[in-house]
Amino acid sequence: MESIKEIFKIGKGPSSSHTMGPKKAAEMFRDLTPEAYSYVVTLYGSLAATGKGHLTDVAVVEPFGVDKKVEIIWKPKEFLPEHPNGMKFESYDAEGNILLTKTYFSIGGGDVNETGRREASSHIYPNSTMADILSWC
Repeated sequence: MESIKEIFKIGKGPSSSHTMGPKKAAEMFRDLTPEAYSYVVTLYGSLAATGKGHLTDVAVVEPFGVDKKVEIIWKPKEFLPEHPNGMKFESYDAEGNILLTKTYFSIGGGDVNETGRREASSHIYPNSTMADILSWC
């Protein structure tokens, strides 16, 4: 854990992997192609299988705003090899030409990356023994 902020995260649905992660991925992708006319989001595996009940579709569409067309393709039986919570984003111009394609993975706790693996991180809280903790008191 890098910060206490990682403990408390509030999302729309019952699963941070199915709402906060997809919303964050949508925001990241939107920021890469803000000039896009429309977007297509393909949800794979677990995200597609439980997505409507977990409000994944709402979490993905919301960041693009009401002036952008967003289509969601559901592929609940197709799993990407990197992680069960995969999603592919595509942006298009007004003529239907593709601008950009990116694949993201919701790896848990609202975290998203392009590898599907949780990367090692530095921790601001040291690994402590009970003796260390008692010495601080």
